[in-house]
This record gives sequence, C-alpha cells and structure tokens, in this order.
Amino acid sequence: MNIKSQASLIGFALLIAMFFFIIVAFALIEPLKEQLDNSRNQTSMNCPGTTGFDQTDYDNDTEFERLVRRPTCFVTGLSMVWFIMSFILAVIVWVGSNWRRMRR
Repeated sequence: MNIKSQASLIGFALLIAMFFFIIVAFALIEPLKEQLDNSRNQTSMNCPGTTGFDQTDYDNDTEFERLVRRPTCFVTGLSMVWFIMSFILAVIVWVGSNWRRMRR
C-alpha cells in the first residue's frame, strides 16, 4: 500500500475521532453547567446569577466573606469554560502529534 495514502487514511481517521471527541465535549456542557449552578446556588455561597441569590445579604458581606465567597463564585463560573477549552486544545494537540508521527 502507498505510504502517503496510508498516512492520509490514518489522518482522516484521527480527524473523525477529533470530531467525535469535540461533539462529546459540547454534549457535556449542559450537565456540567447544571452541576456548577447547583454548587453555586447554596446559601453559604450566595453567588450572583443563581436562583437563590440574595442581594441584601451580598451587600452586607463582611471583608472576610468578600475574600472567600466572591473569588469562589468567579472560579466556579469560569471552570466550565476552562475545562472545555483545555479539552479541545488537548484533542487538537493529540491529533497533530499523531498525524506528524504517521508522516515520518
């Protein structure tokens, strides 16, 4: 079999695998978002943008509560974006490294 055609076939298979991995990552967005919202919707956290948010309690936070709660709300809000983007980047790097290995 021709080496270039074999490398192209394996490269195409890697692209199909990458497509399926990215589809699965996007399918996991809703369950991950729901779980993060459940974590952020606790009265001990009182994160803005959740259903149990109490603006009066948020305004009356002490300095310690501001240092503890607000960064935690921010990080849990961004963790889904970081997870999905890092997963997609890792899949792209995986495909690229395996494709280069086939061309050698």
